[in-house]
Amino acid sequence: MKKRIFAAILASVFLSACEPQKAPDSQAAQPAPVSQNTQPAQTVPAAPTNPPAQPAPVSQSNQVIDATHTSENSVNWAGVYEGTVPGANSNIHTLITLGYDKKYSATYRYVDKGNESFTESGTFRWNEAGNTIILDSKDLPPYYRVGEGHLTQMDMSGNPITGKHAGSYVLKQTAVK
Repeated sequence: MKKRIFAAILASVFLSACEPQKAPDSQAAQPAPVSQNTQPAQTVPAAPTNPPAQPAPVSQSNQVIDATHTSENSVNWAGVYEGTVPGANSNIHTLITLGYDKKYSATYRYVDKGNESFTESGTFRWNEAGNTIILDSKDLPPYYRVGEGHLTQMDMSGNPITGKHAGSYVLKQTAVK
């Protein structure tokens, strides 16, 4: 009796495991062949169903521009920025206010020269990459790289300042508009 029950269970397991094979569907993915190689199998990407994407815009300096994620549209940049930066003859305490209307006001105070100061205001624009503002100033540093919660002063040509004091040209955002 035990043999018959065991044989019935064994037969049902074999019969349930065997399903009739379906004809291969031309739309279905074919399984990869089994390899004796111990290297991990590499998959071949499927052909794209969408047309190829247009190349990303490139600036005049050959930097790829990500138009969907820039400081201009991704950072809460409007507000007040403050810091003390090195100057030729004196450190300069700088206070810059940026508005969403693309207007700015800036106050510069010479720390080591009896607190002499001057104020300037005007408009600014964004560079092509959307990561740097350019003040309409003719005499003062016009380029500031915009980051989350800070402005970094650039040189008079719009390039990053280098050297041992490079990290000293950062203005911290002290208020948000």
